[in-house]
Amino acid sequence: MPHVALAKMAKQYGPVMYLKMGTCDMAVASTPDAARAFLKTLDINFSNRPPNAGATHLAYNAQDMVFAHYGPRWKLLRKLSNLHMLGGKALDDWAQVRVVELGHMVQAMYESSKQGEPVVVPELLTYAMANMIGQVILSRRVFVTHGEESNEFKDMVVELMTSLGSSTLVILYHPLHGIERGMKKLHKRFDVLLTKMIEEHTASAHERKGKPDFLDVVVANQDNSDGERLNLTNIKALLLV
Repeated sequence: MPHVALAKMAKQYGPVMYLKMGTCDMAVASTPDAARAFLKTLDINFSNRPPNAGATHLAYNAQDMVFAHYGPRWKLLRKLSNLHMLGGKALDDWAQVRVVELGHMVQAMYESSKQGEPVVVPELLTYAMANMIGQVILSRRVFVTHGEESNEFKDMVVELMTSLGSSTLVILYHPLHGIERGMKKLHKRFDVLLTKMIEEHTASAHERKGKPDFLDVVVANQDNSDGERLNLTNIKALLLV
């Protein structure tokens, strides 16, 4: 087991070890004091996540909130996300959206059952979650039960999640694996889709006056009072995640 092997190595080489795992450099802290040094005393020095192939090829060269370097822009993205999407008040503000989307999901289950069709629960949950997030971020349902555009988007999301999962282990040891080519092609498709979504969203901003969604808030903070600027690439990377 990994933790047992690392504990044995720590007894031989000390509380802080350098390991080469495939293409990645890693430091292992094996005692409370060593862990405290990494996670508290020197936390800013080690706060950045090393970008993997998914972050590089799909998330606009690690411009998303997960892989972006710690700094003013990352702190602004975190602040906006906590205040307007993930925080307690935001969850309360969008509670009705969750109720409505659960209603849509139950109705879809009923319709399938009535017609003698199988009820694919994982698929319906994917629809419901995506529509909840879509309404909070874009004030629109991104999935419908049927439709060519919806099916294409669903396939892209599935391919995105598959690519991100595959990159974790495959590219760790095989950096030239063909999966990177697939990521680049998928990124181009998502870039076209996100650009279209943002343009349509901007054109309809007047319809949400007094009830802005998350994208409205992010766009309004493109020129932040602290001097940090969010460009279109930052915004698309944030939406992709």
